[in-house]
Amino acid sequence: MSRLSTRKESALSASTLSALEPVRQNGALAEIYLQFANSEPAVRAYLGMEAALQSGSLDDQELECIKLLVSELTQCEYCLSIHSFKAKKAGIDQADQILIRQCKPTGNARLDVIVRLVRSLFKQPGTLEQTILDDARSAGFSDENLVDICMGMSTIFFTNMTNHINHSRSTLPPAPDLS
Repeated sequence: MSRLSTRKESALSASTLSALEPVRQNGALAEIYLQFANSEPAVRAYLGMEAALQSGSLDDQELECIKLLVSELTQCEYCLSIHSFKAKKAGIDQADQILIRQCKPTGNARLDVIVRLVRSLFKQPGTLEQTILDDARSAGFSDENLVDICMGMSTIFFTNMTNHINHSRSTLPPAPDLS
């Protein structure tokens, strides 16, 4: 059961309803968005960042790699289920998803650099190690890619933390056990 109230669509501002349109499925909004809408400015900012990511410099596999790993690092069960499904849809098989979640190499140079970079930014305070930045540059990451990686981390961290407050539960099967 959610711990944040679920807002009624009729109570939302026109600008929030407009921002929610792209995530409407079969005419309906998932309850999670109506719970995030307890702060209309926050849900609009989040949806704007998600829209920017979709038109940004990272492909679907790279975005799902980020979202899967940050969700693992924060232990957000809801997002792990959602992004396991989306990662598979983006072409990341279950074996590679498990390796990403364990911060182990997949053999895909770009995804492996993303894993190293995201883990380092998440776990180690201070400036990113030069060797990790050099590896990202060697794998072809541009400044735009690096900023988009940070934005991807920010959007999923927002949903992870909000889901921790909300105690959100997914209707999808649970993510695979890593033990």
